[in-house]
Amino acid sequence: LRNAIKRRTVELEHKNRELEIEAAMERVRAKAMAMHSTKDISDATAIVFNELTGLGLDMERCGIAIIHDKSSRLEIWSTPMSPKDKKVKEIITGYLDSDFHPMAQSVVEAWRNNESYFTYTVHANEVRDYYEKLGKVPGYRFPKIAKYPDRQMSHCFYFEHGNIFVYSKEDLSEEQKQLLHRFTKVFSLTYKRYLDLKNAEAQVREAQIETALERVRSKTLAMHNSQDVGDTVVSLFDEVLKLGLDKSIRCGIGILDKETDHMETWSATSNTDGEVDLRMGLLDMRIHPMLVGLKKAWDNRKSGYQYDYIGDDVLKYYKALNNEPEYPFHKDLNSLPENEYHRSFFFSEGILFAFAPNPISEEAARVLNRFAGVFGQTYRRYLDLKNAEAQAREALIEVSLERVRVR
Repeated sequence: LRNAIKRRTVELEHKNRELEIEAAMERVRAKAMAMHSTKDISDATAIVFNELTGLGLDMERCGIAIIHDKSSRLEIWSTPMSPKDKKVKEIITGYLDSDFHPMAQSVVEAWRNNESYFTYTVHANEVRDYYEKLGKVPGYRFPKIAKYPDRQMSHCFYFEHGNIFVYSKEDLSEEQKQLLHRFTKVFSLTYKRYLDLKNAEAQVREAQIETALERVRSKTLAMHNSQDVGDTVVSLFDEVLKLGLDKSIRCGIGILDKETDHMETWSATSNTDGEVDLRMGLLDMRIHPMLVGLKKAWDNRKSGYQYDYIGDDVLKYYKALNNEPEYPFHKDLNSLPENEYHRSFFFSEGILFAFAPNPISEEAARVLNRFAGVFGQTYRRYLDLKNAEAQAREALIEVSLERVRVR
């Protein structure tokens, strides 16, 4: 009877444990289905780790790595665990090149070999070496560790696009490994949902960008004389801001010629009332190293140019700009940002440039590059109108001269 009771107790415990696991996985599935945008992926990721912790899985830290096969880059969602309540407090996101450490290289190699599970152990100084290298990876904000463990094991559980990884001091039991395999399959569904949302958002974004570009094209075709080009530049800048780019950005158009060191410039900024302020003039390309490098890159038919103003270089640039006699631009030198970042996007006759107090994102750069291509069409339209106006002016002069001759 005691054996029967014992077996029954074990069966009930196993059944309760299974119900507990299924309930946890169902909460993860529900969170995945409730995602409305790609921004929700952080919450959907956090719930995976919180549910695993709630099921008694002892982890030092854990995360999800999405492996980009062509570049061998790892897109990471990592969560340091709170030592008090073992709840996820934040999600650390970023990208790692797998060649930063042998462990990362081995993780990618195992994924390519279609393995379902992989483990890697580091000891003593290897642990310190790993975290020091991790802390030096640009663009990946990993918190400093007060005390390095003597031993750490990394466990990777793979799905189609990457893995769930867990760090622990000791090896995982078979039950824990099976649990993580099951959660990996559930997260695979979450990530597929994320990809669907990402594709949908990309399509919506593309439609927004194309609509904005079409409005600039329409403005270009509506130009009746060369004076209308200023309005088109304002329209272009306005469309850029409507696409959600940083409102502190200053951008404009520069027209260049290999035979001269001056750039015909239309510069647009957004004032405090939200209106676009347009400044036009000639800018000497020899007054600052950035402008010298920019002119050289355009002369050599590069695709673009980038320059970061750090510290005193910001003041140096704007002092030179304020002193330009043929460029009516004035910047308050007492309100300069600590740093400033410049990107230029080239078309055949010149550049579309952008300045911002923060680094210009790659998504913003792609948008601005497309606008540069459209403005190339605008400028060619401007030249056609200018030539037509010159011909009309010449014809008018010739008619006047002919009247004098007849007289």
